Amino acid sequence: MKQLIIVIGISVIIMIVSMTLLSVQSKTDRMDELYRAVSAATKQTVAESQIRGQEIITSDKEMVAQFMQILSTGINSTGEVSIEVMGVNYQEGLLDVLVKEKFKYFNGKTDTISVRKCAIYE
Repeated sequence: MKQLIIVIGISVIIMIVSMTLLSVQSKTDRMDELYRAVSAATKQTVAESQIRGQEIITSDKEMVAQFMQILSTGINSTGEVSIEVMGVNYQEGLLDVLVKEKFKYFNGKTDTISVRKCAIYE
């Protein structure tokens, strides 16, 4: 009987530790994915805005729309993404954004991660 209780206790501890590790790894993976996607989208958008003769980005709103489109193709996870534009100037090649992603862990709790990126065309 004593051995059965010890085995059950160890099993419960192993499950709790493994769920904790999965949650931490999940947040780290999402953070890395969001950071890479936002970095790539800002760089690509700013570079595209400064191409001579281009007709895609002709206003600040179109620059933000282009950023959103590029970002949406770069994120594979299923979280709720919100974008806050801190600064934009398509003529000078400036884009400063704060991107937040709200997601759920395996146990149902929600968390938010955020990345702020600023890109200036040189």
